Parts: sequence; structure tokens; C-alpha cells
Amino acid sequence: MSRVDFYILPEGNSVDRFACAITSKAWTSGNRVHIHTQSEENATKFDDLLWVHKDISFIPHEVFNGNINDETPVTIGHGNDYPRPSQVMINLSSDIPDFAPSFDRVIEIVGGNESNKHLARQRYRQYKEADYEIHDHKIEDLTEND
Repeated sequence: MSRVDFYILPEGNSVDRFACAITSKAWTSGNRVHIHTQSEENATKFDDLLWVHKDISFIPHEVFNGNINDETPVTIGHGNDYPRPSQVMINLSSDIPDFAPSFDRVIEIVGGNESNKHLARQRYRQYKEADYEIHDHKIEDLTEND
């Protein structure tokens, strides 16, 4: 079964910025990464954010359109389509996609407000009931260098 890592951020920190940092780390570690978003609009916004995340680095990525481009190690999508094979999924959606078990590792990023925590608790219970290996990481301090 897949491993799920919950990253719990301090209040006031950007989930999207942390997702960019985690994407970079997963990709530079040699993984194919898929970022799952809530909607096409969110996918486009995250695509734009990856272009400007750090001006000294580049994360090769594209919005997934159903076609597999072996040259692109990071994809962004929504709905039920995802590239195969990919090792890591970063879930930026409020729900767990049906294809989550297809990934070796799932990353869940929990924003500091109560609404985000409530949704994360629901996903945590669903992963637990499905017998995933779950790890929690409480992030105490975020810097722009992450």
C-alpha cells in the first residue's frame, strides 16, 4: 500500500508555496511527480506559480492533458486523469482521488486554519481505513529558502 505523508503547516503559511518546495525536492530526488488539484482553474494557477516559485531554479512541468510526455517529470492536473507511471502525488484537492493507490507516495499538505485541518482529518481517517502507511510531519518554521 502507498505511503501518505501529512505535512502540517503553521498558521499563516502558504500551502501552495510549500507544495512548490516539496515538488522541487521530490523531483530533484529522481521522482516523477503529479500534483492533483481541485479544478482546472487551480491547476492553471499552480502551473503559473511553479514558473515563478524561485527565480534561480526551474522545475520542468506541464498541465496534464491526457498525453504522456516522457520528458516532463512534473505534471499538474485535476479530475480522474493522471500520468502513468508517476511515483509521487501531491494532493492539493479537498478529496482523495480514486487513483491515489497508483502512487508509491502521497503527500498531503495541511494549512494552518481550522477548515483545512478539518478536511485533512477526514482524509486522514479515509487513508487509515484503507490501510495506508501514514506519517505526520509538523512543520515548525518555514523560510523562503525551502
